[in-house]
Amino acid sequence: MAVACATSGRARKAERADRMKPLDVLMPAAGMGVVADLIVERLPLHRLWLEPDPEAWLAKHGPAIRAIASAGGHGRIDEALMRRLPKLEIVASFGVGYDHIDARWAGENGIIVTRTPGVLDDEVADVAMGLTIMAVRRLPQAERYLRAGQWLKASFPLTASLRGRTMGILGLGRIGKAIAHRAEAFGLSVVYHGRHAQPDVSYRFYPTLTGMAEACDILMVTAPGGSETRHIVNAEVLRALGPDGVLVNIARGSLVDEQAVIEALRSGAILAAGLDVFDNEPKVPTALIALDNVVLLPHVGSASVKTRHAMAQCLLDNLLAWSEDKPPLTPVRETPWRGAWGATGARRSAIAAAAEDKTARISAVVDIMKDLWDLPADCNEGELFAYAEQLCDRILAGESRDGLYAFLANVQGKSLEIPASDASRAIVDRSLDLIGASM
Repeated sequence: MAVACATSGRARKAERADRMKPLDVLMPAAGMGVVADLIVERLPLHRLWLEPDPEAWLAKHGPAIRAIASAGGHGRIDEALMRRLPKLEIVASFGVGYDHIDARWAGENGIIVTRTPGVLDDEVADVAMGLTIMAVRRLPQAERYLRAGQWLKASFPLTASLRGRTMGILGLGRIGKAIAHRAEAFGLSVVYHGRHAQPDVSYRFYPTLTGMAEACDILMVTAPGGSETRHIVNAEVLRALGPDGVLVNIARGSLVDEQAVIEALRSGAILAAGLDVFDNEPKVPTALIALDNVVLLPHVGSASVKTRHAMAQCLLDNLLAWSEDKPPLTPVRETPWRGAWGATGARRSAIAAAAEDKTARISAVVDIMKDLWDLPADCNEGELFAYAEQLCDRILAGESRDGLYAFLANVQGKSLEIPASDASRAIVDRSLDLIGASM
């Protein structure tokens, strides 16, 4: 028994020493320059693509790498790569989509994956509406018409209109809701399809995508990518959309069957399309480029200086939080934060017992929140953990019950956009009981 205890003690000391070392970050492929610029100011960064022999570098230095920074969809972060990094703890990705990362394998092996939601919603929603207007009103074609001198010969032909149209949104998350608000301002009716109906929205829900496509004439694609949604917009859906229908995709190219779109545009099965994303970027099918009834953009949905910098900062903030033994800020659903490092909690943070007790209390409050709040689909463990930590700190500081009610009601209504209810008061009451019993 003494030997076992000594071994356990040495293991804890070794882990504590390991976690006190700087967080070495690997960036496998080049992406937005601002990402590397921000990271290198705060953490050791290794740019794999600049190494003369990346394979040899990985073999020699891979065992020391604890973090990966993925600059968007530039290069896959798959099981094969992650297996070569035995101390890997976190993959911080640039962007909302993360289908280039094997997040399921990461979660099964105790590796956290984060993304950058929230900061790009408005920018992408603006582009989505821009694409919609350009596709329906044929604005790029009109601009080309003028430049070619054709206006001197005749007026540009009349186009379709936005008036009287219904937009069907595939995936009513944060970006989808931002688009819906803009669509309503343009006088469009809005309906949606997703994994389930959302009780806090007034738009009509369609349980099937084909059913929604039949009911709308603008199909807006905002759902996440991945194997579950690959080619979800297929020939059947496009036929249901109809000859006056317009397809707009600002999500992931993989959601749309590009060949089916080409055939639908050629045959007149749909009126037009506006696409910012493609299945094999940056390669776009020549048959698609040749068509005049489609507007094509080079994946610029979030590509403004302000938004891309905010996305890079969010990526860095996740890495910095991790390096300081704090929870990740925006983990994906496949890798929820459970208050411990590693698949089974074997690689727990080397902190004092009192801090571990605090983490357990906060996690218990998170469970209460999940039990009593009707959380939005894109809410995550890291976000809830931060609110739960603030609530616990306020309770321990002796804040009044009314003050706690007001704080959590503000979180419920403004931060999480959950409809007003007594849930926040019940969460406070149960949290007070929990923390009082644990003191």
